[in-house]
Amino acid sequence: MRRLLVIATLVALAALPALPAWLLAAAPGAGPEALVDAEHAFARAADSGTVRDAFLAFLAPTAVVFHGGPVNARRLYQSLEPGKTRLAWQPAFAAISGAGDLGWTTGPWQWRRDGSHTAPDATGEYTTLWRRQHDGTLKVVLDLGMDHAAPPPGLREPEPVLRTLPGTRKTRGPLADRHAMWKADAEYARVAAGQGHAAAFAAVATDDVRLLRQGAVPVIGREAARDTLAAHAAPEQLMSTAQFIADSGDLGYTYGTLVSRAAAGADSCYYLHIWHREGGRPWQLALELIKPAKD
Repeated sequence: MRRLLVIATLVALAALPALPAWLLAAAPGAGPEALVDAEHAFARAADSGTVRDAFLAFLAPTAVVFHGGPVNARRLYQSLEPGKTRLAWQPAFAAISGAGDLGWTTGPWQWRRDGSHTAPDATGEYTTLWRRQHDGTLKVVLDLGMDHAAPPPGLREPEPVLRTLPGTRKTRGPLADRHAMWKADAEYARVAAGQGHAAAFAAVATDDVRLLRQGAVPVIGREAARDTLAAHAAPEQLMSTAQFIADSGDLGYTYGTLVSRAAAGADSCYYLHIWHREGGRPWQLALELIKPAKD
């Protein structure tokens, strides 16, 4: 009787759908709090030492920053002198994939020419993508920011907003999932070129999407961001040049070029898109950052 019960249990377990590989390999305790801790450690390193050395300590070997275009971040910072400039920042939002291998943070930054300046010489917003390394540490794989005037007091959330994506059990593998995200980005570009950027944005944005544009404070929320984009009526052409995705198939990012064909001529920019996907639903845009190429 006991043997029959064991056999029946094994048969029932065999009939259950197999767990996806990403769920079996998910890093324990890899919530968004880990991103916030890494971000704070990164900022403390910049405060206690130099900005150059802090970046070199936290950059992954293949990390990308934008310096007249996407370049290898480590090589760029290795070419810089340590300097006396001061850079401070803090996360306002952090999200991590279900597998805990990919996440992103965004928030305000302040730059000072040296430590003697009380008031910041420049302010803006940053977005950082983090990838878990083979040794379990989180390292920066992309960092991109834009400038804007200092926001009025009280605009910021008192604590960072945290999100863990649920992952998807229907992942078809990293290549297929990345291709599906690329197709979402390509469709975004097609709609933006034909119907306008605001229409493309509104069709795929999350409710709490974040829009970051040079010279403007962040806009949070689909409707507010759509209205902001509607003010830029010139046709815009987007072309993705890179795509990366989490093992759990629920978070990824793309970046590329954006050309706005205004009456005065073509204006070249770079864009960053961060995409979220929950369950088997289509990819949705969680963040768009647009930065002029000439900066």
